Amino acid sequence: MYLPEDATINNIICYLRRSRQDIARERRTGEDTLAAQRKLMVDELEKLKVPYDIAEEIGSGDKIETRPVFQQVIKELKEGKYDAIAVKEIPRLGRGTYTDMGQIYDLIVNKRIFILTPFKTYDPQNSADLRQIRFELFLAREEFEMTRERLIGARYTYAKEGKWVAGTVPYGYRLNQNTMRLEPYEEEAKVVRLIFDLFNNGLEGKEVSHKAIATYLTRLGITSPGRAARWNYLSVKRITENEVYIGTVKFRTSRRVKNRHYERPESEWIVVHDAHPPIIDKETWEMARAKTKLKNASRPHVKMDFSPCELAGLVICAKCGKHMIRQLNVQHYRKKTGGTSVYHKEFLFCPNGCGFVKYRDVEASILNYLEQLGEFNAQKLVEMFNETYNAQKEAAATLDVSEAIEQKKAELRRRLNFICEKYEAGIYDDQTFLERQQEIKKEMALLENIPQNNKTPGDAEKEMVTLKENIKTFLAAYNAAKDKTAKNNLLRGLISAVYLTKTGKGKFNLEIYPLFSFEK
Repeated sequence: MYLPEDATINNIICYLRRSRQDIARERRTGEDTLAAQRKLMVDELEKLKVPYDIAEEIGSGDKIETRPVFQQVIKELKEGKYDAIAVKEIPRLGRGTYTDMGQIYDLIVNKRIFILTPFKTYDPQNSADLRQIRFELFLAREEFEMTRERLIGARYTYAKEGKWVAGTVPYGYRLNQNTMRLEPYEEEAKVVRLIFDLFNNGLEGKEVSHKAIATYLTRLGITSPGRAARWNYLSVKRITENEVYIGTVKFRTSRRVKNRHYERPESEWIVVHDAHPPIIDKETWEMARAKTKLKNASRPHVKMDFSPCELAGLVICAKCGKHMIRQLNVQHYRKKTGGTSVYHKEFLFCPNGCGFVKYRDVEASILNYLEQLGEFNAQKLVEMFNETYNAQKEAAATLDVSEAIEQKKAELRRRLNFICEKYEAGIYDDQTFLERQQEIKKEMALLENIPQNNKTPGDAEKEMVTLKENIKTFLAAYNAAKDKTAKNNLLRGLISAVYLTKTGKGKFNLEIYPLFSFEK
């Protein structure tokens, strides 16, 4: 790199950009090619003893419109901020459209922008150099076109073989890099099946929209295709309309012109059936397709009912401390006789994957437990709940205002964060962490339900008499109630928390903490 004797160069801009070959080499070797390019150029520029700035393009693109850093470089060159541009080689300036090349060429000529490379300096006022610049830009573009043609040809061949060449891997699948075919990823595949089930069969007998399904998935805590916490209705819609889930690969169905997509004629499409294992069967797909095509079924504006169910917020997984969630699916099955049977699947499951049990079995067990409690005498109840009663009584006596309760909750949260840090650092093993976490969770559950006004604890046996009366009243009201939210309010007025431990297939144990009311 050198400066012409007759040239006045006061400032230089050094432009760094990865080429396609650089990107391929980085994938192959893990080398940081941009850092190596920077070192080469800086070593050369330091020899010139001329002030310089470095503009580094993080991404890569053949067109100027896809390179924001280079757009700024062009702007500053037009403003006269720099007299020369330093690049590893002329094709680094770009090998986009001929319009782009013309823009670069005209700027270099009109402003007499010198091009500095480690091996040669190009002066736009030198006819030989100018010819070389035109040739380098033209050759770079031709090389790009040939490479693109080879890549497109390879993609066509792969697509006809059923291999995945259509970009981002669809939600529910993973790409096998050896075979270049899609393989179901079961953790996401079961969500895809749930989406089709909800779209085709509805929820609790009601048909639902894509937006309602997105809200439902968000409330379940399922991560969306974009790894975000919230689902978008468009993500749900694309899933229900994508034939990839029945094993079909489609390629070359559209073309892009100036960032706009236009559908190609079907005669130009490449369609391969059974290219990879399906996630749903064709009957389910056809049912979803038929629903989409119905003029009046662009999805009805039916809001999903998210009002609290009977056990909402009460049942806690004893293994991990997460609140368990209700899930209801309605399945339609064809009978051999030709009719259709409807099966309601209602479960209570742990969002951490600790297990699931039948929702109504848990509800029945809680009611049966309360019914048995109501048959015990007060003294027996005192013996059974002495520890729990004393804990709640102490909390009610000492934490008689909201501010004090919040302070205690904050303390428990700090303790929870502390044990999490120790667990992540490897100081606590799994068993120790879960035991201490459970202690804090139980204390937090007691705090959520203690009275927040100034009350004086009464006699334990008297409280148990009140509990028996409450149970009797509760059972009558619960059986008479028609609304699930009303039932939830009744349960919350009688139970502090329920800890569930799954012990086998369809089997579980419950640890129920009644809520005691203290007299003034």
